Amino acid sequence: MVSGMNRALILPPLDDPKAIFEFAMTYNGYEEHGSFNACAGAALAKRRATLTDLRNELFFACRASRHSGNNGFVEAYAELLPLFEQFLGEAD
Repeated sequence: MVSGMNRALILPPLDDPKAIFEFAMTYNGYEEHGSFNACAGAALAKRRATLTDLRNELFFACRASRHSGNNGFVEAYAELLPLFEQFLGEAD
């Protein structure tokens, strides 16, 4: 079941990297998982079984992109967007 807070998530459009980054930063995978390594492990596993899994994967992609100085997170978001829509659609 999707919580009330998650029902309020507004997914940014694919053509707006700034909005995608801001959306990703509304979640903190380091805090949620307790460490960088735990966050990275969860993100790289690409479990994608929950909305939290998706948010963590996008968060980590954004942090990695920022560190690398690229926009690879936009590709990650494009891959995750249908899954986000599926999870959020189930909340209706």
